[in-house]
Amino acid sequence: MKHILYNQVKEHRLGGWLVFTAMRLEMMADRFMFKPLGLTTASFRILMLLDKLGPQTPSEIIELIGSTKSNVTQRLNFLNRQGLISLKRKMGTDKRRVSVKITSLGLKKINTTRRLFKKHNLRIENYFSSKEMENFLRLIRKLNQGLDKCESNINKNNKYEKKS
Repeated sequence: MKHILYNQVKEHRLGGWLVFTAMRLEMMADRFMFKPLGLTTASFRILMLLDKLGPQTPSEIIELIGSTKSNVTQRLNFLNRQGLISLKRKMGTDKRRVSVKITSLGLKKINTTRRLFKKHNLRIENYFSSKEMENFLRLIRKLNQGLDKCESNINKNNKYEKKS
């Protein structure tokens, strides 16, 4: 991938730089960590979510990662075939209700990924002082509050968006 010289683009928008940077981080993670382990970024996100929050329903996963039903269903089926998650039907209720749980093999995959992150030294925070990190995290929280407001305004003004 050809790298951009950061002083090459004089006029830019914050959103554009954030998207560009996020894409670079995702590309690096996919190439050096996830792909060698047979995962995708989306699959890893689901495994991490299940590791941190415990069993979830597919609807909760959709809500938490902000993806579509078809994408999450595809990822869950893949992870289940790989033995990284288990899908358990809830007894006594609607048979379509499923609980998704990470398996011991899924936990091993996450731990292997963490070791790869460490091996490749993908700890971006190492490039910042503690004060810079404190400021950066404060700005990220503020950015997310702004994104919440932007999303709310878009939802109010977007008459053509399909209701799910």
